[in-house]
Amino acid sequence: MTSADSDYLIRLASLSLSFVGFSSVVVTLRGALGGALSERHVRLVRLYIEGGFLVTALALAPTMLDLLGVTPAVTWPLSSAIAALIFTFVLVTQFRRRRAIEPGPFPLWVIVVYGISVVAVLRLWLNVVGWPQPSGVGAYAVVLTWALGLFGFIFVRTIELFLHRAPQA
Repeated sequence: MTSADSDYLIRLASLSLSFVGFSSVVVTLRGALGGALSERHVRLVRLYIEGGFLVTALALAPTMLDLLGVTPAVTWPLSSAIAALIFTFVLVTQFRRRRAIEPGPFPLWVIVVYGISVVAVLRLWLNVVGWPQPSGVGAYAVVLTWALGLFGFIFVRTIELFLHRAPQA
């Protein structure tokens, strides 16, 4: 792994961990404003924190493999397979959690996000097999960046839900 590869992934891990901390502060702020956490709030908090920690761990994994002496020919397919498995699980889990808490049709933006996320996971699987180009850091870094960007996008779309005070009865 080149120093540029490692540098980018470590910076991504740092940014992701910062996102987890910031989103935790917003959740704490909700409590300070006297708001309780509904099932929807809890689902979103879990998404932010779990997602942020996953991106952090997955961004650090290739550097750890490099430190262990694993060759890039093994590092990128292995890292991509692990990430693809985890993100597949996250997509299925989030779909089920949302469906259980928020019945009814998904908004268009949610459908678009799921569609792009499925394509991203498929790209990771293609990186595992080394097609259409040899396995490498590029596809891996793009998908992790997409995931963090997505968690941030959802956070921004839903922040009002956390900062809004319920009307006094």
